[in-house]
Amino acid sequence: MKQMINTTDYAFDVERYRDEADAISFAGNLGMDGFELLPCEGGRDDFFTERSVVGVHLRYFDSWLDFWNGKLEMLSKEYGSFEKVKEIFGGLDRSCILKRFREDLERARKLKARYVVFHVSDVSARELFTYQCRHTDEEVIDAAAELINLLLDGENYTFDFLMENLWWPGLTMTRPEMTKRLLSQVHYQKKGIMLDTGHLMHMNLELKTQDEAVDYILEKVAEHGNLASYIKGMHLNQSITGAYVKTLITKKDAMPSDYEACSKACYEHVFQIDQHLPFTTPKVQKLVETIKPEYLTHELMSYGRSEHEIKLVMQRAALKGKNL
Repeated sequence: MKQMINTTDYAFDVERYRDEADAISFAGNLGMDGFELLPCEGGRDDFFTERSVVGVHLRYFDSWLDFWNGKLEMLSKEYGSFEKVKEIFGGLDRSCILKRFREDLERARKLKARYVVFHVSDVSARELFTYQCRHTDEEVIDAAAELINLLLDGENYTFDFLMENLWWPGLTMTRPEMTKRLLSQVHYQKKGIMLDTGHLMHMNLELKTQDEAVDYILEKVAEHGNLASYIKGMHLNQSITGAYVKTLITKKDAMPSDYEACSKACYEHVFQIDQHLPFTTPKVQKLVETIKPEYLTHELMSYGRSEHEIKLVMQRAALKGKNL
């Protein structure tokens, strides 16, 4: 099993290290095999190379299904103007979104990544706050499968293509029939699932402890039967934030109307839900031993090198059966 640290190539993350050699040393000293890289617009695309990168997290668009289906009027309401839509997607037709994903896939090829990660989800800004979603799991999954096949059919990529669960319409890992629907439609032979433990926890607002969360995740994995063999990767983190969500969705005026203010509020709101904290219960050891992923990314949030190191040490200790 390969173990990775999540990172972007944005200055916020890159500036933690003197150079790539220092980043490799940081990972190695913590028992890690390298990094899972999320490329960013305006990032340092020359910093991380094949020496340090094990996996690549493809870019993602939170609200993309209306764009894919040509419902640009809906998107102009979402983003405030057609110009903003064009800025975000790089244009106003499907070819633009395909172009951006192909750029990331080509970068993953050049980095000789062992795997890439793709979000199967769709959520608008309003839905982030209300939890009342317009699109169904079926609609998102069918469109995502169509997009994926357009990207991968006929290509000679060698990496695993891992589809990640979220807590919005799409792949949630709470409905095995939807997981099967996705996997059966994607043609790519080296397809699989990237199970994000924190995202799955957000599907149950009643969780109170990490031990309860581990039991819940194992229950949902068990419900998948043989489909669970497709779980090749894990994003390991935890967030117990059901109380926050239940309070938020009762507020009628939680979302600002102005796009820029709304964008900032959405960013802050999502990270109140999805906190990317380390597991500290030794019970997490059972989770990893049961699933046996090929790739395990310690996907933790931090605001500096020392904080990141502390959180990585905590989760690594839990995985070794130590109670913190």
